[in-house]
Amino acid sequence: MRLRPAVLAALLPLGLVALAVPATATGSRQFSPVVHVDVTNGTGEPSIAVAPDGTEYIVAPDGAGLRAPSQLGGQGTGGSLVWRSTTHGKSWVSLGSYDVPTGGGDTDIAVTPDGTLYASGLSYLACSTVARSTDRGDSWLAMPLAGCGREPLINDRQWTATYGNDVVYTAIGDTVDSQIDLVRSAVSSPLVVPSTTMQLSQEPDYQWPGTVDVDQRTGSVYTVWNTTGAPNDCDKAPGASDCKPTDASTKTPDRILVSVLPDGAASAPAPQVVASRAFDTFDSFVVVTLDRAGNVYVAWTERHPASKGTWTVLARSADGGKHWSTPVKVNRVPATTAFPWVTAGDDGRIAVSYYGTSALGNSPQTVPTSSTWRVFSSYSTDGGRHFREYATTGIMDRGTICTSGTGCAAGGRNLLDFFETAMDARGCLVTAFADNTVAPKTAAVVSYVRQTAGPGLLAGRSCSVAG
Repeated sequence: MRLRPAVLAALLPLGLVALAVPATATGSRQFSPVVHVDVTNGTGEPSIAVAPDGTEYIVAPDGAGLRAPSQLGGQGTGGSLVWRSTTHGKSWVSLGSYDVPTGGGDTDIAVTPDGTLYASGLSYLACSTVARSTDRGDSWLAMPLAGCGREPLINDRQWTATYGNDVVYTAIGDTVDSQIDLVRSAVSSPLVVPSTTMQLSQEPDYQWPGTVDVDQRTGSVYTVWNTTGAPNDCDKAPGASDCKPTDASTKTPDRILVSVLPDGAASAPAPQVVASRAFDTFDSFVVVTLDRAGNVYVAWTERHPASKGTWTVLARSADGGKHWSTPVKVNRVPATTAFPWVTAGDDGRIAVSYYGTSALGNSPQTVPTSSTWRVFSSYSTDGGRHFREYATTGIMDRGTICTSGTGCAAGGRNLLDFFETAMDARGCLVTAFADNTVAPKTAAVVSYVRQTAGPGLLAGRSCSVAG
């Protein structure tokens, strides 16, 4: 959440809209027209998951909640927006504005091999919760995990991943104790019961906790983050009270870090360095994912002042995070990118997605107001050594994109802080994003696009959608 204010609901016409534009076709991969999932409730940063039966789910902050719902002993509503599709994303059903009792703040969703759903969130920035559904999202039961009832407000941004059918991991940023926590929960039907909380980092020099993923073969848990802020951001001149926030330090580089927690461990080993960078990595969450062969991929953005661009960068480990490849630049057409996300399939097959614009600036926050943004996805079949980049949507935003949470002076906040992609059973990439161009444009609209043809993320299988 990056300590942002509540998202405002937009008074938009009710209905589901597919953009009247042809499907994108570049090379052999093709993408569907954009579907606006919900034009009534304005929000951003949607999370997406695909169940084994092909059902797709999207959750997003409700904006009105940010208070503990009654299931968690609080007063008022609070929860998350959730939608379900059984038509490969062509149509979506709203499951209710407050039916996921997670508090309405940051949201994330994960699905297990048996189709159980886990949605996490924050209640008024203080209480991290996970809600569980075994009936495809029709009903939910919630369990507090951390920070509930504690003052001052302490939790900011959580991510959730599952291992098998009955273990849930939640990474949480503790802003008071300046640490990153990982909560391991076990399922004691019907509730999610937190059993172990581990401190992955107790160093104050971190920005936000990045995402978490689990190696389904071994049970090892990977959580990533970056070090940023003083003293990393810039060099302070003698006698100066401050320095330009667009500059990276030449003395203390930003570092991308990963925690690798063995299955069943009760305490976390020291984090490992993915990369040490002489560039400012301020503008995005760090993202981690694993392919089916166990290769680990970490992506982030960094400011490159010499080229006036913000790059999406990727590193890979083939040995469980012990060693990492030299980071590579992923984006080609857009000069400035924001909010990367990585989805992996079979050995070496990945898609790195991001918002991108050809406009130049010191960051996404400083590009010209005339800038136009699209969703881009870059595919690799060799573990990130080579990429082919696609614009998968038309223009979905104009102007600047705020990457400073509530630190932004004005504008650019409608998209919030990230968007997500996932893979369906055929290897097709599906994307949930925020479209900020829908009239009357008082809030962003959760939207969806999917790959419909060409090589997907599964080897030897062409992506296609039946029906």
